[in-house]
Amino acid sequence: MGRPERPLDASGGPVPAFAHDLRALRHRAGNPSYRRLAGDALFSPSVLSSAAGGWRLPTLAVTMAFVSACGGDRVQWERRWREIAERSAVVRDDRPYAPDAGTFVRPAQLPMAAGSFVGRADVIADAGRLIGSSADARTPILISGLAGVGKSALALRLAEQPASRFPDGQLYVDLATDRSDGAAVPAIVRDFLLALGVPAEHVSDNPMQRIGLYRSLLAQRKVFVLLANVRREAQVRPLLAQSAHSQVVLTSRARLLGLCGTYRVHLDVFSRAESLALLRRLAGSARVRAEYEAADAIAELCGDLPLAVSIVGRRIAARPQRTIADTAGQLTDRRRLLDILAVGDMTVRERFASAYQRLSAPARAVVRRLGSNGARSTTAIGVATAMNVPVDTTDELLESLVDAGLVRHSAVAGRYDIPALVSVFAGEMRQI
Repeated sequence: MGRPERPLDASGGPVPAFAHDLRALRHRAGNPSYRRLAGDALFSPSVLSSAAGGWRLPTLAVTMAFVSACGGDRVQWERRWREIAERSAVVRDDRPYAPDAGTFVRPAQLPMAAGSFVGRADVIADAGRLIGSSADARTPILISGLAGVGKSALALRLAEQPASRFPDGQLYVDLATDRSDGAAVPAIVRDFLLALGVPAEHVSDNPMQRIGLYRSLLAQRKVFVLLANVRREAQVRPLLAQSAHSQVVLTSRARLLGLCGTYRVHLDVFSRAESLALLRRLAGSARVRAEYEAADAIAELCGDLPLAVSIVGRRIAARPQRTIADTAGQLTDRRRLLDILAVGDMTVRERFASAYQRLSAPARAVVRRLGSNGARSTTAIGVATAMNVPVDTTDELLESLVDAGLVRHSAVAGRYDIPALVSVFAGEMRQI
């Protein structure tokens, strides 16, 4: 049996009266324990107990969860909550757990965006319209595509564009190193709750209650959430929420076909104009203009892959005494190409290798096969014939390479395009 609640004087003001009536509602519902209520409300027992404590007005989300769990009239209780909140100014900006609005810390967890972002104008415009819509619930945006195609850069650009729409902060998690199927979700949610100002003692040990509180806060506040480098649906499905105010953006090499209700943006490599624009931004317009043909050749040799073009642009900028034609000449050596496409900790080879290492053994064998002759496209039938395996098997393996960000669907039905640099990498793997 739980500890008796302290007596309340309903005449002591609007907040004690509100708490008194919450207790009465619970009593009419059969006086269930707060632990039992927590299972329906998805808030911890301590949070629900505090709501009926009379010390301060609970948040709207907690109030609605309490009322729903007890079978109360949500419309009536929300109207009453808003009247008290406006009259007494007990709750500021509807933020739970913050005793003073001045102490509320807005999380700013996004990594630094690249200052050299170019292109993607149509994609940004379409996604921007979705983010700026007045729909009842914001649609999560999933950005997928090849390794090195600039998914994270685009996501960070989207966070910058409507920054004024998300004044309550930004949440970020990089799931690249998470090899579990959702096992890390409770820890991620806990970190998000703490970042949103929830005291540790109010974060439930029950994973479902944590997720419920997280979703409730997203429904209350205006937050931009970036879930980067997602590998499987289970890693993020619990982190998606229906919210009219907060926006969730995901990046993934995989298409995550199991996720419903998402707006899908599939990024391809740059257009040639975008590649040259990035080279101008990094190496200088005058140098690119003076050696336009060499710059165009570099974009071609990089397969217009944004990561590769960015690396070469930085190398050119760091060597003002060398011509762009010199760099283009170096890139024509296929054996050294991936060695050259590295600057600092940015390397094309490592990006491809990280995708390759996560493939199944049969899928790796397909990659090595793709590197046998430098081909730029293939088919399931061609791979099946070469490897003496069923066509259905190779079709599934090629689809897994699409989700690994190593090949892409061709405009011709049944064919798969092999990006130029992936072909070089596959040739290296064949030699190992």
